Amino acid sequence: MNQTLRGILQGRSRARGTEEKPAAMKYIWLAVLLCFLAGIVGANLMDREQLGGFGIWNTFFLEKFKYAPVRSEDLFYYVLRQRMPVLAVLLIFAFNNWGTVAGGVFLAWQSFAAGFLMAASVAVYGVKGILLMGTAFFPQYLLYIPLYIAVLYLSAYLRQRGGVRFGGHGTGGRRVKRMLLFAGLCAVLLAVHVAGIFLESYVNPFLLKKILKFF
Repeated sequence: MNQTLRGILQGRSRARGTEEKPAAMKYIWLAVLLCFLAGIVGANLMDREQLGGFGIWNTFFLEKFKYAPVRSEDLFYYVLRQRMPVLAVLLIFAFNNWGTVAGGVFLAWQSFAAGFLMAASVAVYGVKGILLMGTAFFPQYLLYIPLYIAVLYLSAYLRQRGGVRFGGHGTGGRRVKRMLLFAGLCAVLLAVHVAGIFLESYVNPFLLKKILKFF
């Protein structure tokens, strides 16, 4: 009797988890889309002169970057110091119930920034702005985007299972295998992240310099 009740309760909890997971992810992706649109709207509310004075849209900055040598090794370590703590925090949150919240907020912010940058580039440079920002994101975001999405889904999966428990029931061998599995998964995610940073530091500046010849 007790086993039957336990089986029913476990079945209900699994069913509830499979129902909650798609709903939560649906809201997250809706927030990401809305933030992207908000970024576009925010850029269009600013004057072209104001946008032209910032960073990559500044004519002086573009001219300086176009001809200045880029030390890719120094850039690699700089980007590594900037991006690696972000992934570390996301992975830490992924192993508790706040993982989906942290991942959703991070993706929403990235989406807002992408929408703002794309719209601002078009406002300042016209159609050429799409080429400029597309090159600025390429090729590192071919790795970053799937990576961050994978971390988000990992967080949702672990939340559904109630977090990671290396202790508790089970043999010592099973716990060791579980620890090795998650350590290996984190190592793969970190390796992909480092590969993206390498592309951002060594490949992207080369492509940007080629594109800036048209500006």
